[in-house]
Amino acid sequence: MHRFAVIGLGRFGSRLAANLAASGHEVIGIDRDTALIEELRDRVTLAISLDATDEQALIAQGVDKVDTAIVGIGNNFEAIALTTVVLKQLGVPRVISRAVTPTSAKILAKIGADEVVNPEDESADRWANSLITPQFRNHLELDPQHSIVEIQTPDDWRGKNLIELNLRVEYNIHVVAIKRRKPDQPEHVPPSVMIPDPTSALRENDILVLMGADKDLAKTV
Repeated sequence: MHRFAVIGLGRFGSRLAANLAASGHEVIGIDRDTALIEELRDRVTLAISLDATDEQALIAQGVDKVDTAIVGIGNNFEAIALTTVVLKQLGVPRVISRAVTPTSAKILAKIGADEVVNPEDESADRWANSLITPQFRNHLELDPQHSIVEIQTPDDWRGKNLIELNLRVEYNIHVVAIKRRKPDQPEHVPPSVMIPDPTSALRENDILVLMGADKDLAKTV
């Protein structure tokens, strides 16, 4: 279980917080709007109204102890930037901040944001999935419950073929492609994309393209 703080509980933030909490993680939801707090109160670990730029207020609610903080405050860039700085000063290991323009994204990265998200381009569901299962390299949402993801071959799958693994029965997922590099292939050259051979052993550095229900995909990591 991870500990998350979601700051800014508009449409993106509230859905993200609810998804993370529904997956069994501890979630602190923060917003100045008490109406938004009330809407989310029963769906997260803690929902509290406070000024997210107030360092002591954040400490009092345990925000300095979270693993990841997501700053999704509306369009107030000053508040987003100040909150990002405060969170990094508190020692939060991973801070993900909202940017609405390419320029604001660059500024947020300069002042300490570990990652930047544009909610207009990326759904709360996708971000919840990427936070819950960071081992997935890419995540294409097919619908609210199904996705295509990329993952490096898990340790206990290496050296086994798809017939032995029987992933359709064990996990109810499908391997739709395998990305594989040649031993001497430079890093800047994209790997070859292969149609899976069910009798071929999976290699350590293979990237598997998996398709299935999100709940089943999560069982692979």
